[in-house]
Amino acid sequence: MKSKKDQIEFGENKRRIIFGLKVLTYIALIFVSEAHLQRFPEKFHTQLYNLVSGLEFYLAGAIIVSLGRFALVRFYLRKKDQERIHSNFLLGINWIASIINVLIVLISLMIFFNIRPLEFLSSITIVAAAIALLSKDYITNMINGLIIMFSDQLTLGDHIKVGDFKGRIQDITLLNVVILNEDDDLVMIPNSLLLSAQVINHSRQNIRKLSFEFEIKLNERLDIDEIDKGIKALIHTLGNKINQNTYVLKATAILKDSVKLKLQVQLNTYERNAEKEVRRKINQKIIKLSSEIQ
Repeated sequence: MKSKKDQIEFGENKRRIIFGLKVLTYIALIFVSEAHLQRFPEKFHTQLYNLVSGLEFYLAGAIIVSLGRFALVRFYLRKKDQERIHSNFLLGINWIASIINVLIVLISLMIFFNIRPLEFLSSITIVAAAIALLSKDYITNMINGLIIMFSDQLTLGDHIKVGDFKGRIQDITLLNVVILNEDDDLVMIPNSLLLSAQVINHSRQNIRKLSFEFEIKLNERLDIDEIDKGIKALIHTLGNKINQNTYVLKATAILKDSVKLKLQVQLNTYERNAEKEVRRKINQKIIKLSSEIQ
């Protein structure tokens, strides 16, 4: 199985091929514009000049952005050890490169339509300020998204809990963080909420805590010690999937007609199938013990 570093290197090799094609296209475009542009009829000169200038600006900008991106990724891979590489850093670099490329495309279109970018920007300053004011929430989310991407507190694949939501981080975008919860539902959490709320990162604790809260009716056959022995026997059969020393069973409340109990264990693995199996078996055991007492 490829490591994170190997996967990043594989993706970078494909990007280098695309970068080489951009450079060749740029060189060919310069050669054609210098050698053959004057051969076209004079009435087409302005349109062709704008088209070629726009393409040259786009390719030159894209090449510079790619060079900067390659340098940052190479610096990051050399600086970080294999265990400390986080995929979201590369994700942040890609998003910034994409934003700059979009700006380059817009300026290239202005050049093609013979619009001077500086004059255009100065003429829409008031409109741009109004748009920024109306979309301040989106801008805040985008900035927060970049902060999350370049932070090493959260990364793709981490198990986190935010408020009532918990699951594995599947993706980080400029607007939200996408997590896959225990029901295999994709939950999108706004970046601003993620930075302002209390976040528990179970992956950084090297543990995965499971909690089971249940209620048993009071009757003369109720024996907490027997329930404890029955669940411990099941925990013992689960072997290395559960840290045997983390088992805790306690009564959280004694009501008029029932007793509320809480069971906690910690997994030794983050495999989703193993977690589902442990949950299913413990739930079945709790149901069986509860029915025997009724």
